[in-house]
Amino acid sequence: MRGATLFSAVVAVGLAIATAAPALADETDDVFVSVIEAEGIPFSTPEDAIVLAHAVCDYVAAGQAPEQVAVEISEPANWTVEQSGFFVGAATQSYCPA
Repeated sequence: MRGATLFSAVVAVGLAIATAAPALADETDDVFVSVIEAEGIPFSTPEDAIVLAHAVCDYVAAGQAPEQVAVEISEPANWTVEQSGFFVGAATQSYCPA
């Protein structure tokens, strides 16, 4: 249930960002999307994947373990836990401050 709430919040943020003035994707975004595409992780749009990646960083920064974030996003995203784990790892490497 908590994962569904997390995913719903991320989707809401994504919609808000999608309706805002478009921003240019940067090299980090391009590399991140390429990495998760190469791993075969499905996503609706690159923008949605990037928004979710930033949300992953927010949850990790708030003290949630990356493994728990992966478990929580797996079902709402319709990913395996392994796919979610890879996504969380790629997100933290790409976007989360060290």
